[in-house]
Amino acid sequence: MPVKEILVLRSGGQPLFNFAPKGDPKLDTLMAGFLSAQAGFAQEIGEEEIQVVSFAEHKFVYESWSDFLFVIVIQKTDDEHIYRVILKELAQTFVDKYKQELAKTIISSERFMGFREEVIRILARYDLVSSTSLLHPTALLPPETLQHFRRGLDLIEVHEIYQRTALITLDGFVVTTRLKEHELEFVLNQLKAYSELALPTYFMISKTILGSDLKLFFHIINNQLVLAAIVLKDAREADCAELIASTIKQLSGINLSHLVKVEPSRVISEAYSDNEVLAANPIEGLLFSEASSQAQEFRELFDEAGLQVLRNIDGVATVADLRRKSDVNGRQLTDILNYLESRGYIRKVRFYPKLEASDRRFLAFLETVGLPRDEFEILKQAMRFCDGENSVGDIAQRIGIDHEKLTRTLRKLGDYVEWLT
Repeated sequence: MPVKEILVLRSGGQPLFNFAPKGDPKLDTLMAGFLSAQAGFAQEIGEEEIQVVSFAEHKFVYESWSDFLFVIVIQKTDDEHIYRVILKELAQTFVDKYKQELAKTIISSERFMGFREEVIRILARYDLVSSTSLLHPTALLPPETLQHFRRGLDLIEVHEIYQRTALITLDGFVVTTRLKEHELEFVLNQLKAYSELALPTYFMISKTILGSDLKLFFHIINNQLVLAAIVLKDAREADCAELIASTIKQLSGINLSHLVKVEPSRVISEAYSDNEVLAANPIEGLLFSEASSQAQEFRELFDEAGLQVLRNIDGVATVADLRRKSDVNGRQLTDILNYLESRGYIRKVRFYPKLEASDRRFLAFLETVGLPRDEFEILKQAMRFCDGENSVGDIAQRIGIDHEKLTRTLRKLGDYVEWLT
């Protein structure tokens, strides 16, 4: 984990413990006093507690515990949610381990030098978190527990009818997944839709957005976890369950007592590019309900213009389309979209372009369109990745091209590009 430094302070600013993975700690006594003073100032002006302080390159994540302050230093671009989970565990472990020592009036920092091993052990447990920027609610587990679950998925995917699998908590937190991004999003939406229902142990959904040759199979484990699997269309529900019965039994015996649930942070865009596409989440219906408080707030802020924008968000229209169809200016549209995204009513759609470019008609088409030389070079580099498996963002990153420019170039190809989601 890219932790820069960890500091434990007494409420008055006395540093008790300092950990720096690389080299000597940079946070000295003066800095410790500054951090402690910030926390105290926040309380004086009525804030319950300070949580994050950002600087040019780094940010300080705070956790108060009794009369002690725990601070972790990370990159400014890192998502503090995972680190807050780590910090809570570090704080609990520190207070439990040194309970008697911390009760004394005079405390020497030398007493806590042995805590370095505990810090290393705890940080190592979270090294398998694949991303510091969570896109979905995520369940964090110790590496050894997570490995048990991953081995279980390996055993399931040995069977030919099982294409890709994921383990998710019943309330929608991802434990581990091999699903593609759009598949995972579909699965999480399905679980949310079924959250109020009494579900059978296993069941299948035939009509999906996953493709005509695939179906979705769910198997609930101990009323805590859900196995979500993409299976072939010919697969039968009972056969799917029978094939993996022994593996499900193994998975049901794994201890989940150390599971920690982390919500993703909502990264809100201040502006949207013209080629971005947005889709409405199921809860957007609240904004069309006259009786809901959400609808009242939305109407007061944006009047009919807001509803007009919302009606046109269909998972296909670009931001440029929304501006044209809704008859709002750029600033208005940005304000409306920021509001909707910050409250989870809409989400950005990831597209997976599939290019049908193997025949002579396509070459003739390119000659007719007359792509500028730079766009033609972009297309030459991007073509081999436009197979419906890679998102526009992934392709742009691979070939070192701006995401927006790649989208514009591909959109010029008309029906030769199939836009999968």
